Amino acid sequence: MATNIYIYSLFYLFIYFTSTNGFIPQPIIADGGQSSDSITHTEITQLGFIRTLCRYLYDTRIVPNKNNTVNKNPQDYFAKQHTIDDCYKLAHPEYSDAQVTLYTGPMKFALDLVMTHNALVDFDPKTKKLSSAHCDSEAFPNCSRRIIQLKKTVVDDVLNNKTDLTNAHTSLGQLLHTLQDFYSHSNWVELNKTDVNILIGQNETIGTVAAPDQATCTNNGCVTKTQDCSIWQRITLRKCPLVYYDCTNNILPEIINKQLLTSGYLLDQMTDSNGIISKPLNLSKCSHGSVSDESTSIPAIGGINKDSTNLIFSPHANLHFIAVEYAINATERFLNDLRKQFGDEKFGHLFLIDPTDIAAKAVEDEVAKGKRFRFFTPLVTASLNKSTGFLMDLKNTLTKTINSITSIFNNIFPSGKANIPTFDLSDLGINIEDMSNSDAAPYLFASKNTGRKKRLIDARRQQKINK
Repeated sequence: MATNIYIYSLFYLFIYFTSTNGFIPQPIIADGGQSSDSITHTEITQLGFIRTLCRYLYDTRIVPNKNNTVNKNPQDYFAKQHTIDDCYKLAHPEYSDAQVTLYTGPMKFALDLVMTHNALVDFDPKTKKLSSAHCDSEAFPNCSRRIIQLKKTVVDDVLNNKTDLTNAHTSLGQLLHTLQDFYSHSNWVELNKTDVNILIGQNETIGTVAAPDQATCTNNGCVTKTQDCSIWQRITLRKCPLVYYDCTNNILPEIINKQLLTSGYLLDQMTDSNGIISKPLNLSKCSHGSVSDESTSIPAIGGINKDSTNLIFSPHANLHFIAVEYAINATERFLNDLRKQFGDEKFGHLFLIDPTDIAAKAVEDEVAKGKRFRFFTPLVTASLNKSTGFLMDLKNTLTKTINSITSIFNNIFPSGKANIPTFDLSDLGINIEDMSNSDAAPYLFASKNTGRKKRLIDARRQQKINK
């Protein structure tokens, strides 16, 4: 199986080494074609949404329905793993599987649009190096202000009853990326916090930040690692040998003891006013850290990002799952707060939870014509009870996601199957080969020659039609 995946991936797909300023936006295919166990931006967003959606459906559909057996044992409902379809079936026991697919279509594509614009933050020229978009370089007031401003677009569009909510979904995806990055890029986890930061996205001041001229990291606590490159790594990383850092206690004790916020610096990031901001020299600020982050070798060496479980990309890889837990909880909290602010009817409108027959049929027709999810996958599950077994929940999610990735390689031409995500942004004109980005991870995308890929797909579909 692994051999076949590797052959298919080499023949049809390229993995390009491009910037990620946060949790990687979609699943990694690592060396030899094997899937990484890192949790991605898109999974974080989908997990947070599932939790909010299931609570929404429980309150608005399941509880009012006295004939629904879920009412008799709500503990089971909140403790079990649910996909979006699972929750929708429990809320609408009268629907067949075909009706569930029909009526959840608009909602899933709305969520997919949110996740797409979440991922685009790492690729859009306006945001890929914008420090405030990723909570980098200690730009916390700007980071929180950005979330506040983007939220205003979402709120205004919904409260004004706009029928076209593209801008709202775009802004929501962008702000969730920034919100999630806070936990991966800052030292919130290392400060041993027990809950999410409730101030981010509410106030510009979200905590006491280390002074601009204050050292935050030390060379101590980081071990330099060097390894030879495989052929796969030579293709994707384009540098050899690989030099990276394993860091554990490299944040200065005084920063921890005083509970000061800091985040990693990189080279040549942008301020909100289009100025250049780079890691200060001779000051021992923390780096973001990655095999391609040139600032990682500037004292203090190493870095503090928790974007992945791979030390090549994340010096604090051991804290990845804790950062993910905070990011999912923060996503869920933000969506729950939107629901409280809007009320159930307008929240349902934002995500097209109860579409009209006309709207549902329109999406069904688009799927029949080849419309596909970019990032959404129906296999992702979440438990609403986040107090126990959270890491096991994540591992269950990963297993199903990896199975989904496997199906991509085994179904290069999945005719009419919208539920197999493409992980492809090429139709948006995104240059995923841009090597000017400073911190990076390998991304799974469609073939470099997208025109050729489309011709192959069209030809295969035509073959099926002619049979």
